[in-house]
Amino acid sequence: MTISSSLKKTIIASTLIATSLFSCSEVEDAINDIITPEIPTTYTFEHVNYSGQTARIQMLDSLERYIKSGNDGVTKLSTSDMNAIYTNESGDLFGSSKDVESKTANDTDLKVNVYGKIPTYFISAADASGNQDNINGGRLFNVNGHEPAQMVAKGLMGATLYYQSVSNYLTNEKLDGADNETVEEGEGTAMEHYWDEGFGYFGAATDYADNTEAKNWYWAKYAKSRADVYDVSGDIFNAFIAGRVAIASKDYEERNKQRDIIIAKWEELVAINVIHYLNSLATDTEVGDQMHHWSEALAFAWCLQYNSSKVISSSEISNIIDLLGDSVNDVSSDDITAVKAALKSTYGFSDEVVNNL
Repeated sequence: MTISSSLKKTIIASTLIATSLFSCSEVEDAINDIITPEIPTTYTFEHVNYSGQTARIQMLDSLERYIKSGNDGVTKLSTSDMNAIYTNESGDLFGSSKDVESKTANDTDLKVNVYGKIPTYFISAADASGNQDNINGGRLFNVNGHEPAQMVAKGLMGATLYYQSVSNYLTNEKLDGADNETVEEGEGTAMEHYWDEGFGYFGAATDYADNTEAKNWYWAKYAKSRADVYDVSGDIFNAFIAGRVAIASKDYEERNKQRDIIIAKWEELVAINVIHYLNSLATDTEVGDQMHHWSEALAFAWCLQYNSSKVISSSEISNIIDLLGDSVNDVSSDDITAVKAALKSTYGFSDEVVNNL
């Protein structure tokens, strides 16, 4: 990370004034002492707390696993049980009073409002469960051929995790209005804490870059999964670290630069997952696999909506969702090609990347 030019000039000028009575060599030594803050390789700082974000991620994971318990064709799912996890009805899931539902974006102007979809998927999952006729390829599907576990998990990855980070905690509105002077024990300044909460929703271990055995959740996990073809994992993780250092240094120009990297690369992460699952769909020969990969591709396409600074236009997202239809039977090979071409054009992906995701 580099100190912004204006801040660096001010520091150097002040140093020159303060050392004007010293020799030239001493002045040069003083200037050389103005070093760039050291950037750690792990997300480890003195005062950090994103436990609420981690708890919500664990709740989402618990909800997904509960719905997947219906994959046996015997277990009967309960809408009340699903809702209890989603809303943290008990108030103490994973030792937290936080919940997923209240942090899920509810925007009825979107092409697909995931918040409104969640209850319907709870109902359809419950209705389809406990019946072997609704199991295909070892997975539970509702009457329309949607896989509720995927629609809920990926839908909330966008409407909750992605949205809260890039369209809330990392925005100028949130960060610029936050105090960056008063340190609260265990949390840092308000601005540092907001940044940490944004990081928490990414789901990465503190030693994400180097520890291949670490537990990573959702977006961080998917970034690693696609890294052999298109790697944004390091860009996002390192930018979160560098931005946190910049906040501590009160270098807001650098903070914003790193924030912009996070938002841009995370949006690309969403797009490459749409392409990945469409590539799988294009080669699937079993109906269960086709419905599974179609469900994932569609739900990741919904995620594209939840970045307030997105590169892709809302009309293009709408077109993509329309092309993917309401069931796998609505999608032709031409539709798959058109969606991939649109994402390739928008994000500048190479043919090699698109073909190998």
